[in-house]
Amino acid sequence: MTDKMTLDQELAAAVAIARIGLERLRDVATRTADVAPHAAALQALRKGVLEAVGETIGTIAVSVTEVDGDDEQIERVTELLDEAQAYVEDSTGDRLDRVLEILTPMLLACEDCGQKKPEVRVMPDPFSTAVYPEEPDHYQMPLCPPCATARFEES
Repeated sequence: MTDKMTLDQELAAAVAIARIGLERLRDVATRTADVAPHAAALQALRKGVLEAVGETIGTIAVSVTEVDGDDEQIERVTELLDEAQAYVEDSTGDRLDRVLEILTPMLLACEDCGQKKPEVRVMPDPFSTAVYPEEPDHYQMPLCPPCATARFEES
């Protein structure tokens, strides 16, 4: 006996997984008043979810051209899917890009590279923490993960 899902079950499962991911993005953004998680969730939505939705629509648009049916109707379907893909990637994406441009100046700047990005965190100096682990107080500094790693490796 095979445990094969029906088409409806497979689609319902895929939608449930997507919804769970979107709910996680929402939860990450809204659990604090800090701007960084909001910007990070919007970046993930822009770079991950919108790209995936656009790619999926594009793939379906190409695939539907192989469907048996009225060629004129199929052509209209592909035109509409192309428009939908463009809207997701361009219009919605552009709006999210503008929001991120507005939020970016509100983010912490990395003390080493100077970039403002959501993953910058205030932390004890990785260099002094590694070199002088017995010291109770270390300088607190905003660092992005690559710069924090570099400072630790310098020690």
